[in-house]
Amino acid sequence: MKQLDYFTRSFAQERLKAKGTQVVWLAILAPVFVVVVAFMASYLDGNRLYQHNVNPWLAYSTHILIGWTLFVFPIYTSLQSALVHAIEHQSQTWKTVYSLPMPKWSVYVSKLVVLTGLILLSHLLVFGLAEGGGWLLGMLKPQYGFQLFSLHRVLAEGCFASLLSGLGMIAVQFYLGMRFSSFILPAGFGLMVTLTGAISRSLPISRASPYLWPVLVFNSSIQTDDWQYTYVWIGMLTFLLAGIGGFLAIARRDVA
Repeated sequence: MKQLDYFTRSFAQERLKAKGTQVVWLAILAPVFVVVVAFMASYLDGNRLYQHNVNPWLAYSTHILIGWTLFVFPIYTSLQSALVHAIEHQSQTWKTVYSLPMPKWSVYVSKLVVLTGLILLSHLLVFGLAEGGGWLLGMLKPQYGFQLFSLHRVLAEGCFASLLSGLGMIAVQFYLGMRFSSFILPAGFGLMVTLTGAISRSLPISRASPYLWPVLVFNSSIQTDDWQYTYVWIGMLTFLLAGIGGFLAIARRDVA
């Protein structure tokens, strides 16, 4: 019970620090950006994108999920992981934080939970906004046929698979954000790896990159039977191992 109390106190502090800051706004704006782009493309050029009597949710959901997992999710995670640690880095208070009467692991885990929770919120918003955008298209552009079809389960499973397969990337970026005081280094690293992966994702070696696992899950298909769920399990395992390894590395160094 005492260990749970340590975590609860640390988590409450981290949640209070995050409340009303840029991390919350970023968690909201990232999914809004993806869905708005897909919505505007559909609204303005839907006659070319959607065929008569073919479920328009297939192409619409594909645009959102691929755009999110290939570019926005990795870049967003890189920025978010740096922002989560920005308060301590900017004020140089890591030594003070770790001198509080609570174990280091509670601080580390609570921050990781906050980051993961924010990214979970973003995925929920991707799903909710995508559903809302499709419904609105059905109202504004009934000729596309959004109101005649649905793809709720596939879109929900896609968002969930994206989150789980991206856990490995989250853990890596979390460690970088905590380890380096410069905002540029973890954010720049994430951006560089994301762009490199997008350019080289046709190469077999690119499959080793945690930053590509979310998009590799879909296997270039919106049909769930074609999805590569192996990346979900790899992402979860990497999250566990990288999370533990990151804590051990941080706990052994001088954080002053």
